[in-house]
Amino acid sequence: MEKFISGLQKTLMPIANKLSNNKFMNSLGQTFQLLLPIIIIGSFACLGAFLDIPFWQNFVTSTGLQVVLMTIQSLTLSIIALYVVIVLPYQYAQKLKINAISASVISLMAFLLLTPHELYTSIPTTWLGYTGLFSAIIVGGLVPQFIKFLLEKEIYIHMPKGVPPIVEDSFASLVPASLVMIIAVVISQLLALTSYESFHNVIYTIIQAPLKGFGLSLPAYLIMQIMCTLLMFCGIHGNTIFATFTPLTMAASAENLSALAIGEPLPNIITSSFSVLCQPGGIGGTFGLAILLLFFSKSKRLKTLGKMSIIPAIFGINEPLIFGIPILLNPLLFIPYVINPIVCTTLSYLSIAIGITPRLTGVEVNWTMPQIISGFLAQGWQTAVLQVVLIVLTTLIWFPFFKIIDKQISNEESEMDEA
Repeated sequence: MEKFISGLQKTLMPIANKLSNNKFMNSLGQTFQLLLPIIIIGSFACLGAFLDIPFWQNFVTSTGLQVVLMTIQSLTLSIIALYVVIVLPYQYAQKLKINAISASVISLMAFLLLTPHELYTSIPTTWLGYTGLFSAIIVGGLVPQFIKFLLEKEIYIHMPKGVPPIVEDSFASLVPASLVMIIAVVISQLLALTSYESFHNVIYTIIQAPLKGFGLSLPAYLIMQIMCTLLMFCGIHGNTIFATFTPLTMAASAENLSALAIGEPLPNIITSSFSVLCQPGGIGGTFGLAILLLFFSKSKRLKTLGKMSIIPAIFGINEPLIFGIPILLNPLLFIPYVINPIVCTTLSYLSIAIGITPRLTGVEVNWTMPQIISGFLAQGWQTAVLQVVLIVLTTLIWFPFFKIIDKQISNEESEMDEA
């Protein structure tokens, strides 16, 4: 086991270091964290407008509340790519140590120039939502890099000494902005002559749609969950890996919400909120372990740790257990820690696929939402019941390994007392 863990560290550490040191991936993760309030508000507004309960529908339509909720949803979720192309370049530019505001504004300009529109009339929201999300990510990543390249090569307007910084920055951004504008216009005009018609359609057809088909499959999602768990076991948080799947799961959530709004079958099994089923109590599915520590520990230290960790575990926070037992690099607890996410992810997927549990509506549920409540918000009582089943299963998986460490630590405590 020691050789296995040592090999695991040697394999995973280089990958984790590359991911954690990647400025763009860090910026992408921070972007979606910052936009989480917008996403949650929009998803619940959509659910509130189209929740298929006769009493509720009569209420929202008769009071005009449905129109208000639809307006909120249309100006949040329906144009999420627009938010991303503003926030992502700002975050990325800060890490590149260039003017973040300029990078954000120039990226927005490029994105809009690449977007089909009705001259002087409107910009259709088709490509401003999830279908344009990967376009926004690509523009938000390339434009700051291009600006940094021009600045490093000193391809900008130099101002004399004594000019106020704000004036100097605006003139320094003029050449990069002009070149970005030219490139965006040329690309837009050339693609308009092809069957793709726009930059967004190229990205969606060639990259986003195929990637979504693979990324939202059970094997790919399961690999992601396992990788996050292995990284956490080695002391490295798996947030960066989650961030790579976020655009895919958010797009899937939007599709489900759209289908819900028009009364069609929900297309996707895996959405953003599917994660509330995969690791109850935090990475490694440790909620059941917290229950065992609290109610069944003979060890005084573990029982005290159970009292301290049970409330955070309810909200999906398990650092007290990771570092308190510890689970981190603990050979005795490696097996249940890795098996639990595999069992929960597979069972949840199959439960939805064969129709035991309905597909998730697409509502964005924050990972800190308590167990059972998060399932109810994600779909309804059936998903809440599924969470209860998963908590019971993970508790049973933890039980024999818990008994081993409890006996081990209890014996150590007895020896210390005798000494």
